[in-house]
Amino acid sequence: MKNLKNYLIKNSEQMLALVILVGVPTIVHLVPYKLVFLNFFFIVILASVYFVEAHKALMGGVLTTLLVAVFVYYFPSSFVPTFTELDLWMNILAWSSFLILTGGAVGKLADRLKMEIKDLRKRKVDLETQVDQLEAALAHSGPLSPETVKVS
Repeated sequence: MKNLKNYLIKNSEQMLALVILVGVPTIVHLVPYKLVFLNFFFIVILASVYFVEAHKALMGGVLTTLLVAVFVYYFPSSFVPTFTELDLWMNILAWSSFLILTGGAVGKLADRLKMEIKDLRKRKVDLETQVDQLEAALAHSGPLSPETVKVS
């Protein structure tokens, strides 16, 4: 499982492209509530902002938009919603599900970012302590010559 996680993180840019290139046609051809299920890509783009550079996530959003626009151009009638009462409730249910999932995903990413910031602050304090110790040791040892400095 750890190997799979490392592989996905290492190849996150390709995974973003794969999810978009497979996800959009799948939603267009298999899902009756297309407009609501396109909200799934909010989660994909938000996660990709964390795992790949922001401009690549932006390009993922552009790619998704272009693919959807192509499908809307060629199949416009499949995107026109029918609004029976059941359709309305299914759209609301799907929308709220993606809203909750997005909140959970962003919350998890924010927690992870906070942990990384906390770890970096701890490392900074440790490095500052080590610098102070080195400066104190250098002050007590007197002037340095190239022969007295050992590089490990």
